[in-house]
Amino acid sequence: MSTREHEQGHGISRRSFLMGGTLAAASVATAGLVGCNGSADASKPNGNLPESWDVEADVVVVGLGAAGLSAAIAAKNVGAERVLCLEAAPEELSGGTTRVSGDMLMIPEDVESAITYQTELNAGYQVPEEWMRAWAEGVCGNMDWLTEELGYDLQPATAASPEFPGIPGGDKVKTYYVDGICGMSSLWLPLRDTADELGVEVMYDMRATQLIYHYETKEVYGVMAGGKNVKARKGVILACGGFAANPDMMSNYGVSLGCPTSFVCGSPYNVGDGVKMAQQIGADLWHMNSYAAASTCVRAESPDSPICNIPYPMGYDYIYINNEGKRFMYEETRGLARHGKIKERGVWPLMVVPTKSHMILGAGAGSKDILGAVTYMAWSVIMKTGKTTNQELIDAGIMVKADTVEELAANIGQPADVLKQTIETYNQHCAEGADPDFGRGEAVHDDYYFNASDASTAYGEGETSSDDTVIIKPFDLVPLEAPFYAIEIGLGMLNTQGGAKRNGACEVLDLEGNPIPRLYSAGEFGTIYGYMYNGGGNISEAVASGRVAGQNSAVLDAWDTK
Repeated sequence: MSTREHEQGHGISRRSFLMGGTLAAASVATAGLVGCNGSADASKPNGNLPESWDVEADVVVVGLGAAGLSAAIAAKNVGAERVLCLEAAPEELSGGTTRVSGDMLMIPEDVESAITYQTELNAGYQVPEEWMRAWAEGVCGNMDWLTEELGYDLQPATAASPEFPGIPGGDKVKTYYVDGICGMSSLWLPLRDTADELGVEVMYDMRATQLIYHYETKEVYGVMAGGKNVKARKGVILACGGFAANPDMMSNYGVSLGCPTSFVCGSPYNVGDGVKMAQQIGADLWHMNSYAAASTCVRAESPDSPICNIPYPMGYDYIYINNEGKRFMYEETRGLARHGKIKERGVWPLMVVPTKSHMILGAGAGSKDILGAVTYMAWSVIMKTGKTTNQELIDAGIMVKADTVEELAANIGQPADVLKQTIETYNQHCAEGADPDFGRGEAVHDDYYFNASDASTAYGEGETSSDDTVIIKPFDLVPLEAPFYAIEIGLGMLNTQGGAKRNGACEVLDLEGNPIPRLYSAGEFGTIYGYMYNGGGNISEAVASGRVAGQNSAVLDAWDTK
């Protein structure tokens, strides 16, 4: 373990996140307001330059997740005197999706294997060769940057190492945790501490809404955020995350593909601010329908809130039903789904979870807390906004309990006769020991379990067949008996991948493929990930792209001295 301390249950370091010692925020409030340039006139560059600037910095970073913090740290380390991060959330809720993720880093052992592997995972979504190489060099270079330059202790993980065995290059894919800790903000906390030590400044409640730029050349001068005009003498870095918490964007860009209800595992502040700013300046977009998902999730705060958690029932007596009251899938997805995709007929389509689907639990599984097994990631857990027990879920109106099928159907708006037939048919399959509808109760042959070596911890002893595929113990057929429980399920969205197209130097590109001067991006806002995704890839890519964007922007000459 490193000297950084993690408060049990919270993952908060020795620097109290709430006590005013973080990232020199106070200095911004007292010393950050300046009047620069005076009023715009004919001698100044045209564009939407303000009459005066409220805040000024060399490099302005939008976002405070792994990408934003890495960019800020890198900019400071190559000589930027003043680096300012603008965070949309209040201080206590800052950190983006990184803070509430597994904080796992995918770091391949060599560049060529990384290129081979990820090119196959992108499944036809073309990334120029030089950009893919820059990505590979970046994620492979994270080991030295994090351990040698920043002094973090990276310990091997077993999950997603690799997530897609058998794909060329996958044998060189390795994953790591800082201090060996999964989740609990284990990477975000030390990045935040490092930025603090370097004097990176932060302004909270500063949602960025518009870039300030030259209308003809598109050269970026700053950003409008929180009602202030923020000057960036050298460059602006958009590290503001994706749009998983924006239902309109999720529908418009086809992420949900006919399953419009998706829940939010990450930050609810990820509403697509970067996409809107990129569109305003004429940036190209890519990978807008790519995402990483967490299989079936449940609402964690209220019946209307999209903030979710991942259920882990402590029993086998449950089924999934769709909006017609019928079973629609093999219920155990954790052994098969890989970030929201399940292999069918040689391809990896989106896992379908129809709107208003429910998990129906019998007396055994329903009597045990379905959210009690995972406590180290997800917004509702780290930020302590969600329910934790079944009774809390019932009291909040998220889960319902009923003594009869008819009562249960009425409470969840399902046709009683259909739901009754569904449960009776499933129970009959249990009695017969076979499930002709979805094959439940049969052994599952696969080459992956999120942690294949630990498959036995969940579903009994995992065996290896002659072709090296893992044989996961059958997901047992256990009948449902009263009292019954029901809770709505939806596709849990970890993060989106789309955003402004960027090249290997992390420069944002316009519709003609030209870099927009002084505008960079990092993190999930425009990643190279086009389709399939290896766990830990987003965090690792966020660190790498943030590092590149920070370094490249910091070495530019200031635009106001030209």
